[in-house]
Amino acid sequence: MTQVSAAATEAARQFWAHDGLDAGGPEEMAAAAEQGCARLRAVLTRWIGSDGYRALVDRALEQARAEHPALAGLQCQAGDIQGVAAAVGVHSATEVWEGISALVALLIDLLSRLIGEEMATRLVEQAWAGGARPAASTATDGVRDG
Repeated sequence: MTQVSAAATEAARQFWAHDGLDAGGPEEMAAAAEQGCARLRAVLTRWIGSDGYRALVDRALEQARAEHPALAGLQCQAGDIQGVAAAVGVHSATEVWEGISALVALLIDLLSRLIGEEMATRLVEQAWAGGARPAASTATDGVRDG
């Protein structure tokens, strides 16, 4: 069992509560999960680059799959989490929701090991506050303004 900090778990819970991941039917939940992950990507790639983001997501997915079989079909392709809708079609929405929540908590926990818990939480807050929109192009991933 992977241990995740209480702060990472709470930040993930707040992120999804803000996004409404736990509301609506399976299709709405899948769309909210994919959009939320895209916003996380938009915020985090600005600071850790697209390769850093993919490495964190790949590691978090690997750890989350061990405890959440509903995530078996999820993949990180071009920086986006894909396969949520298919997972909801095979598993219950609750199983997928729990897995996605664990995935984000693990991602936050891994990130906090690199940059500290407070900074990791603030970056996730930027994503749920809607401060970042998914980028149409990844040409500038990892490039900072200014």
